Amino acid sequence: MGKFRILRHSQSSRRPPVIAITMGDPGGIGPEVIVKALRRHKLRSSCRYIVIGSRKIFSFLKQKTRLSFPFESLSPGREKLRGGKVYFWEMGDAPFDAGKEAKVNGRAAIRAIEAAAELARRGLVQAIVTAPLNKASARLVRKDFIGHTEFFAEHSGAKRHAMMFVGPKLKLTLATIHAPLKTVSSLLSPKSILDKIELTAEMLRGGFGIRRPKIAVCALNPHGRECGKEEDRIILPSVKRARKKGINVSGPYPADQVFYSAYHGKFDALIAMYHDQGLGPFKMVHFHDGVNVTLGLPYIRTSPDHGTAYDIAYKGKADSSSMTAALKLSETLVLNRVHPA
Repeated sequence: MGKFRILRHSQSSRRPPVIAITMGDPGGIGPEVIVKALRRHKLRSSCRYIVIGSRKIFSFLKQKTRLSFPFESLSPGREKLRGGKVYFWEMGDAPFDAGKEAKVNGRAAIRAIEAAAELARRGLVQAIVTAPLNKASARLVRKDFIGHTEFFAEHSGAKRHAMMFVGPKLKLTLATIHAPLKTVSSLLSPKSILDKIELTAEMLRGGFGIRRPKIAVCALNPHGRECGKEEDRIILPSVKRARKKGINVSGPYPADQVFYSAYHGKFDALIAMYHDQGLGPFKMVHFHDGVNVTLGLPYIRTSPDHGTAYDIAYKGKADSSSMTAALKLSETLVLNRVHPA
């Protein structure tokens, strides 16, 4: 209870927002990319940071790689958190198995995101950055676990949510997420696509400060309506409804053309109809610095756009570029939300 009290005493509209960072799957590279990102990124005095995990795991990281970070303690005598400092939220003993899928790894990863989600629910943190977890390991603990996006949406009670990907040159939102290709058409509807357009426009305005963002919607089929009916029956009605609501959106455009236009600045964001339609081009450009953002939550949530990389865990080889980008973006988005221009 002492840690919760410290956070409650640290809350006010004038105090810097708190960003929670979850350690991810301890069998993978999560702890390593967290430490590297914190060491390499110039932390902002306008934010406060809490890493949620087990010190035992970070001690193991130091033993194997000599990588460490001087975390501040959330001690009972502390009255408030200071800007620019990183505190450690000890979640207790967390057995783990390095470099492989394992139930103990899934349990530790889920405990960390459960703690972060509860802190956010109580209003004690304003943003969450999640290091990667392994879904197979997580499902050994929770059979119904789908992913970070769905977990936080359910826990927060979000009425609608979406998965957005952000890089220096491209931003895109997925109309469907992890769905077999043969089911994509049946999952699309004018309302579901409209929701994604609206959520994207809200983030571009409130998070990125773009007053009148330009959004393009991808067609589902090759060359658009030449090869199918979904463009006229499903996608175009959603675009028209969004325009009536004052959103600067156009399409549907053939995907083999519109990514080039967006890359060169014609559009601020794209709506892709399915996972690989969007992430194939996105990861070609932003494989090392892409960030996953969950839209529709009452708080900010970002994550690096990569997995647990069990094969290089605790070897000091992990690239922290995407984790650093996720941390930097969380700062930008939460500060724009807490202190809008």
